[in-house]
Amino acid sequence: MSEAAIHAPTNVGRATAAATNNGAGYSVYDPVGQKIGIVERVFANPDGEPVYIRVRIGFFGMRAVLIPVQVVETDEKRKTLVLK
Repeated sequence: MSEAAIHAPTNVGRATAAATNNGAGYSVYDPVGQKIGIVERVFANPDGEPVYIRVRIGFFGMRAVLIPVQVVETDEKRKTLVLK
């Protein structure tokens, strides 16, 4: 995910998290092309670099998982993320 996808950080207690609307809504696929879920939020470190994405999974999107950005590749054209 590009750094341009991260907005200004917001303080949550003493921890700093950053959310994006640009990455939200991206579809997430596994390495064989099956859809896993949809990106709900992107979390960044204090330097503003993306670290994790929260992905809604399941039939109704009732569960969420955090995925490190190091294991995903971004396709900006198709607005998708693919797990490596």
